[in-house]
Amino acid sequence: MNATKTGVGTRPSRYGLLGYPLGHSLSPQIHQRLMALAGLAGTYELLAIPPEEIAGRMSGFLEAFDGLNVTIPHKQVVKASLDQVDPLAEMIGAVNTITCPSEGPVSGYNTDLEGFLSDAPELSGRRVLILGAGGVCRTLAFAAGLKGAIQIRFLVRHPEKALPLAKAIAAAYPACAVDVTSEASSCYTEDQTTPWQKRWVVLNGTPAGMWPHTGNVPIPDELFDHVQAVYDTIYNPFATRLVLRAQSRGIPARGGLGMLVNQALLAQQIWNPAAIFPADTKEQVLKGLAGEIYRQSPVTLVLMGFMGSGKSRVGRELAFRTSWPLVDLDHWIEEKAGRTIPEIFNTGGEAAFRKLEEQALDEVLSNHRCQILATGGGALMSAAAQAILYSHPALVIYLSASLETIEARVGDGTGRPMIAGQDRARLALLYDKRRPIYSRLADLVVNADLPLEEKLDTIMTTLGLGGVNE
Repeated sequence: MNATKTGVGTRPSRYGLLGYPLGHSLSPQIHQRLMALAGLAGTYELLAIPPEEIAGRMSGFLEAFDGLNVTIPHKQVVKASLDQVDPLAEMIGAVNTITCPSEGPVSGYNTDLEGFLSDAPELSGRRVLILGAGGVCRTLAFAAGLKGAIQIRFLVRHPEKALPLAKAIAAAYPACAVDVTSEASSCYTEDQTTPWQKRWVVLNGTPAGMWPHTGNVPIPDELFDHVQAVYDTIYNPFATRLVLRAQSRGIPARGGLGMLVNQALLAQQIWNPAAIFPADTKEQVLKGLAGEIYRQSPVTLVLMGFMGSGKSRVGRELAFRTSWPLVDLDHWIEEKAGRTIPEIFNTGGEAAFRKLEEQALDEVLSNHRCQILATGGGALMSAAAQAILYSHPALVIYLSASLETIEARVGDGTGRPMIAGQDRARLALLYDKRRPIYSRLADLVVNADLPLEEKLDTIMTTLGLGGVNE
């Protein structure tokens, strides 16, 4: 189909996304950029249609639009309104792209599978662990089977709900072992000497970790020891806790933004087969999308680490580079209390200070904006503080400094009530006590012994912060 619908003159083409709910979708921005790069005139609209209305309104949409994308929960039901369905979409059982010509058949396609494969880790000969069994998991499973995975396992809460999908995958790819489990422990490989290529490639098709519930991780920490690669179809936030925790363990991992752009480009090529897109189209579209994600769905970047790890300095530099406000939690407490931290300790002790700290943490995280939060060394040690942290959209960056670096930076401990007047043994004990907790809470671990520029580059690149000011 051409950029203008047959018989409608030269009006711009009209495209849209059918789904419900749609929330903060990036599809309009992506498609407008794609059309601009190819010199196509067109608009792209979000069409949030409740499930009970979709069947009765499809004929109107097919008449009014030149092309449609389809997302949950409509990918299966729209098939009944189409004249023909591409064999790949028929096999997967889901349509996400529709052509609506004035003359000729209305056709349905699926660009999700190829969009995923263009961005996915190696699947051939691999053991693939799919988290969930919903619509996107169906695409992931067919893609894994198509690429020659030797095993596909679905990790789900309710195994009985995944059995129909598992049977369909097993029938389509009889050479691949397919099973279902609800126990993450059943996915642990024999021992730590298991060859890397025999560990799991984890594909997340669940909403766990999606904004605003950024505190969720769909697998236990122990499972990371049995994983060789991670792909999270979530792209909001830019890097989920699942992705960040995998990367911090040296496991290749990425989010689903590339898949989203790939499938959109494929849809545009179906709608406009004569259009010419630049070779670097994907890179040009991706540029700045992370910034759009942060604008639509703000998060707090929480800097955590032992005293002297450089949280304040790193925070100031991050704030400068992103133009996000920096909040120093200790300064916030002092302003609210009208007293310095040492004075609070002297009059009320550590318990009183920690209570004020928890209140301040909740207040700061309740600001619905992108911001940098530099915390005190003990701010996240309590279960209460951790519950507050996980109830807000936030990602935790652990600045991990060696004890030698800490000792050189804190000096005699002046102004630091937890170690003031104490010998070095007290510092070492406190360091050893807190470090495992830091590691457990961390989403991104940064070596705080490195030069400042290296630390900043790691954070900016991993979290996609380079384009937030564009």
